[in-house]
Amino acid sequence: MRNSRFILSAFVIIWVLAAYCPAIGSPPPKKRESPADKQGVNAMTPQDIFKRDSPSVLIVKTLDVKGAVIALGSGVVIAPGRIITNRHVISDGVSFEMEQQGKTWSATVLRVDPDHDLAELTAAGFNAPAVRFRPSSTLSVGEKVYAIGAPEGLELTISEGLISGLRDIDQEHLIQTSAAISPGSSGGGLFDAEGRLVGITTFYLKEGQNLNFALPSEWATQLDHTPVQVKPALSQSSPYFQGIVWIEAGIKADIAGKRDEAIRDWQTAVSSEKEAVRLKPEDESAWSELGFAYDLLDKYDKAVSAEQEALRLKPDDETAWFVLGFAYDSLDQYDKAVSAEKEAIRLKPDDESAWYELGFAYFRHGRKSKVIEVYKRLKALDPVEAEKFFRKYVLP
Repeated sequence: MRNSRFILSAFVIIWVLAAYCPAIGSPPPKKRESPADKQGVNAMTPQDIFKRDSPSVLIVKTLDVKGAVIALGSGVVIAPGRIITNRHVISDGVSFEMEQQGKTWSATVLRVDPDHDLAELTAAGFNAPAVRFRPSSTLSVGEKVYAIGAPEGLELTISEGLISGLRDIDQEHLIQTSAAISPGSSGGGLFDAEGRLVGITTFYLKEGQNLNFALPSEWATQLDHTPVQVKPALSQSSPYFQGIVWIEAGIKADIAGKRDEAIRDWQTAVSSEKEAVRLKPEDESAWSELGFAYDLLDKYDKAVSAEQEALRLKPDDETAWFVLGFAYDSLDQYDKAVSAEKEAIRLKPDDESAWYELGFAYFRHGRKSKVIEVYKRLKALDPVEAEKFFRKYVLP
């Protein structure tokens, strides 16, 4: 099964844990900037963040034909009269209400984005300040964040945590966080240390060791171009997103030494991603995640096929090239592995995971001079990982 070399590479791809995913730094002796450095200048106290942003967060109620509440969620004010929530919060409703501090407003659905599990509502007479935004592309693993929502219908609840992972999706980041998310939190806001909205809290997976996720804040502002759908195409969280969750859960289980649980989770991820590509066969991200899940299960031939399809759809997918290179290397197809990793590096020169994998491929095939070249490059990118690489592959 998986050795420590792949666990390191996998963690760099999906940024599961800050301890395994140090931010890419600058060449020494320049000090590497930490998440704390980035958010220290204008950082606010949790009390200040709550005071500033909680007026922009409310409860969203979904009602059936009899007017009974059948679902509870949260919402965030993104512009005057416009509230964002998760699509799955309102998907089975006939009518909708918003509630804040004992007041209730009837709400109307303006737009729905089933692919990204988002919906936009409006309510006559509801006035609340809009939140400030921060692009997910500027986030770093390890940053402190705060979730504000209505878990279990408990209005205006704040929880503190860290960004524990970032996954590239549509050129933005799906955010994994340690901030507590519970039923009712869906559609709430995830805020950074300066009180800016970075994500929409969307789902958690209790069976997956309490993995919590938020959608990138940018998607909340993109619904202007999405028409209303009376009945969303999907009634539950996207299979693609669920596949990502189970991949993350499996890696955490694997690190904890729970091999059977990890394999089960990765098999579930494969099933989810296969459903995703069935629903959207032209979605390169779903093919790429399917290939990654196959890779984790040591099904390298299938991983190659899935990544090749992802690259057919999007030739500049750096992560797909990386995973393809690993699969080729595991199949002892050295030349193809090197070519794939070089392509990943061409697309993202500072991707230390691709450099690491390329160096390992050179090591396996006795290319000592090439191994040393990779070591020098890694040393410029991340001295800590370069030292690990040196001890494993340069010294022997």
